[in-house]
Amino acid sequence: MKKLSCIALFLIFGISSLFSQSAQKKIDSLMVVAESSNDSVRLRIFNRVSFYYIFNEPVRAKKLLLKGIKASQQKNNPFSEAELTNTYGIYYDVSGNSDSAKYYFEKALDISQAHNYKTITIMVINNLGMFHWNKGNYQEALYYFFQALEMNKSEISSSSADTYYSNIGLIYQEMGLPDKALEYHNQALELRRAIGDKKNIAISLNNIGISLSQKNKYNEAEKAFNEAVKAAEEANEYGVLYNTLNGLANLHIATGAYTKAIPILQKSISERNRLNIERRANLSAIANIISAYLGSGQINKAKDYIETGNNFLVEFPDLLVSAVDFYGAASQVYFMENNYTEGMRYFEKALAAKDSIFSTENAEKTANLETKFKVSERERDLAETRANLAESELKVEQKNTFIFGMTALVLILGLLGYLLYNQQKLKNRQLKKEGELKTALAKIETQNQLQEQRLRISRDLHDNIGSQLTFIISSIDNLQYGFSEKNEKLNEKLNSISKFTGQTIFELRDTIWAMNKTDISIGDLQARIANFIEKAGIASNVNFQFHLDNSIEKEIVYNSIQGMNIYRIIQEAVNNALKYSEATAITVHFSKMLHTAKTKGKTEFIYKIEIIDNGKGFNPEKITFGNGIANMKKRTEDLRGKLEIISEKETGTTIVLKF
Repeated sequence: MKKLSCIALFLIFGISSLFSQSAQKKIDSLMVVAESSNDSVRLRIFNRVSFYYIFNEPVRAKKLLLKGIKASQQKNNPFSEAELTNTYGIYYDVSGNSDSAKYYFEKALDISQAHNYKTITIMVINNLGMFHWNKGNYQEALYYFFQALEMNKSEISSSSADTYYSNIGLIYQEMGLPDKALEYHNQALELRRAIGDKKNIAISLNNIGISLSQKNKYNEAEKAFNEAVKAAEEANEYGVLYNTLNGLANLHIATGAYTKAIPILQKSISERNRLNIERRANLSAIANIISAYLGSGQINKAKDYIETGNNFLVEFPDLLVSAVDFYGAASQVYFMENNYTEGMRYFEKALAAKDSIFSTENAEKTANLETKFKVSERERDLAETRANLAESELKVEQKNTFIFGMTALVLILGLLGYLLYNQQKLKNRQLKKEGELKTALAKIETQNQLQEQRLRISRDLHDNIGSQLTFIISSIDNLQYGFSEKNEKLNEKLNSISKFTGQTIFELRDTIWAMNKTDISIGDLQARIANFIEKAGIASNVNFQFHLDNSIEKEIVYNSIQGMNIYRIIQEAVNNALKYSEATAITVHFSKMLHTAKTKGKTEFIYKIEIIDNGKGFNPEKITFGNGIANMKKRTEDLRGKLEIISEKETGTTIVLKF
């Protein structure tokens, strides 16, 4: 569910009429007109024609752009130079040369700002926002989009405001903030419906459908997608149509209708490649079709698309946002095959891409940007209101003074009182808003302080206690080698202390891992447990298996305490099986089931984890459990769950956790 291609949003030049079956004829006609036109008109035509060639004949586009830029410099025409330089940046951005794209966008911005060309300045700022957006730099992208929106509102014409509202909404959409995204998408849709722009109406409806899907409002989302498909078909906009179909396929995947999603995605991918329409967007569709095949149990078909996705990343290496979904889907394929090495490799790639996008610093800066924009907007509206009131007051005063004399004085005093009353109301409203803003900022500051405290504690645990434990192990090893005579009992005792200290270090690392996470997802638990099982399997030669039912929603998250409790219960159960059961096989099975509460009669889903071994078993009624089982039960109580131990001699043991 990713953003629309930058191609659709770069069309601020107003040249959409060029993209038709007779486009080349129109291009040829424009070039003929250019030969007999003055310098300014000829350079504008160069710019329009070059933009068309960027997506059809890029070599020809580059040649024409360089010719135009050189001519604009020779003719001392900074307007055309700024416009052509901006288009040259688009050429490099579409070609995948990020550094050059950024250089020419910033150069165009310098030229337009130096000569106060506001139209070009707004256009270049928007393109810089698109550039950073495509690289996953959300904070920088929002900075430019909010700036473009602010400048656009200050102009007499606000024809491009819908584009900036849409871009801002799309960024919030990708950040997983659907309520914020819907706020801006609806503003963009309102403006686009007012002018009857069917293409962009389809784009807004598609974005609204995606945001509603994120809120699990699937019926409303499907309605929006169907409206978007109809609008895109009426406008003959196939790129928009394929984006909408991809969103509709995502909805089917979310609702478990995988067989509906697969043919839609196959058509979207093949048609984009065949028609060469916004092929960059295919990486998102590839991630979705992998998930759809996995959901329908067709693992081999899902695996076939992993190579296709990797080839796309070679061709378009800057697709950082779409890469997160692709790597995540690929990791699930290998985990389902029990290939934990490849699964972890792709899972770590997904985490690395996600962490580079969603950092704590970026999230804070993003919130500050919107706050700054809205405060500025309120101040401007307040200034306009005061100016209008002052103008009205002056007219009333002049008219009444001329006609009524003393009566005018009474009216003016009444008007002044009314204005003071309204001003006081406005001031009170503003003070209330400022109070709400301060409260929100204080809340954010408190959250930041808590996060900093957690990070500081985890660092202290790692740097101080971790290093001290490591020193203990090293000292024990030195003691063993330091005795001239071998003492078996002493060596056995020292080895026991060393192993216990080593195990403490591993548990400390698990604790630090949990502390560094605000939320722990099913995927995080699966990866952590898989890593633990892999190490345990190497150490004990026991066949371990980890099964995660398809019914488990991957987006479910737990807080760090809940996630750590689940992990510790599984870890303790596996360790007990290794120590006492003499098992040759241990299986961890994670599933979901319906449950009806006895007291309230309410039916809801509960989660079940089973740790099963084929060991020698025992009679639970004749066994005195130690601290390990007691700790498992205490953690189960914290999860508000139930722990059951089922065992029989010579048949093995099953530990069941329901929560």
